[in-house]
Amino acid sequence: METESTSTTTTTAVPTKQYLFSPQASFQIWEMIFGLICWAIIASHTLLQSSPAWQFVMFVSVSSWSLTLIRFVICLADVNDKVCPGLSWKNNELIFNGFSTLLYFIASCVAAAYTGGFSRLIAATVFACFTTMVYTVHTALAIRDNKVNSAVGVIRETEQ
Repeated sequence: METESTSTTTTTAVPTKQYLFSPQASFQIWEMIFGLICWAIIASHTLLQSSPAWQFVMFVSVSSWSLTLIRFVICLADVNDKVCPGLSWKNNELIFNGFSTLLYFIASCVAAAYTGGFSRLIAATVFACFTTMVYTVHTALAIRDNKVNSAVGVIRETEQ
């Protein structure tokens, strides 16, 4: 009598400690730090209530910061496959970071145009630019990772 053994392989994210020290986590931490400083400075200024331009910058800052924080916690807790089992987290990272880069770039340009000489708003603009740069590098890293993963997939398919 033969016994059949079935092996199930599951793909999971990098374990928590390894993820915390990965380049992706480092970029997310810097995105959250610069984004938090940016929107904290904007929120402390009274011009926010009367300027739609600064309201847009605030919206971009807070929404990007919140979503980055949620994605960071999901990846840190290593529950990304449990939260959305069919979702490609590499593609999610690429799309999210690309979109955040675009929004932060627009917000930085808007912020630069509407500083009005206020030193706080100039500081907020500088931190919006820093955040844009970090998101840009993170997007480039995600593109590189996707190209490497695609190339590995093509190599594996041709080997079979």
